[in-house]
Amino acid sequence: MKDEENYRKIEEYYIRGKIVAICEAALAEEIGIIASSRRLSALGWELFERRHEDFITFDAVDSETDDLPVDMERQNWSAEALKRKDVEIAEAEAIYKNNVLAACRKLIERFAIYNKFEI
Repeated sequence: MKDEENYRKIEEYYIRGKIVAICEAALAEEIGIIASSRRLSALGWELFERRHEDFITFDAVDSETDDLPVDMERQNWSAEALKRKDVEIAEAEAIYKNNVLAACRKLIERFAIYNKFEI
């Protein structure tokens, strides 16, 4: 039982680290608002195994933009279709940007390891 608890704790820290890394990348504009929201929504479900209030913003963006190709799925779209969708992507990212970045700051504050220890 103790090994199982230790494994779960290690897995939890790993997921939290991924969450912080994605949030930091979003804040640095290294990853888009929609792509980061999709990844964070999935990680929130993985971490809590249910909908969690800290991830509602990401869940909403993911749901509202699920028809927009922003990551690997772009490979499956024609250049003409991507041109049209890129306009929608830009509009959606502008709409959601402030809320997503605020939610990212909150997650960094909550999950960043360096906030737990004095340096």
